[in-house]
Amino acid sequence: MAESDLTGASRQFMLLPEFVAPRTAVEQTIAEIWQRRLGLDQVGMNDRFDDLGGTSLTAAIIFAEIEKTFAIRIPMATLIDAPTVGLLAPKVQRLTQLKESSHARSD
Repeated sequence: MAESDLTGASRQFMLLPEFVAPRTAVEQTIAEIWQRRLGLDQVGMNDRFDDLGGTSLTAAIIFAEIEKTFAIRIPMATLIDAPTVGLLAPKVQRLTQLKESSHARSD
């Protein structure tokens, strides 16, 4: 089994929650960024960043990519309150909607 494969028995061994797949486009995009930057095959909605081996350096890289992808500004400290894709995605969605509504008003 590959080290980055977090399915089945390896998930239980690492005490990770049962895999819950991303549902929305924002969740999927964030999960893909985490997967790519953490070198994992999958990231579930309830997988905690630090449990997946995330460090402050990977957090900085991930947040830079999230900011670029969604064209938003999001403080890295958000990871403290939202350490999972499931908790982070609504914050990203809300910032994206605020940005879009402010652009609509200025047009």
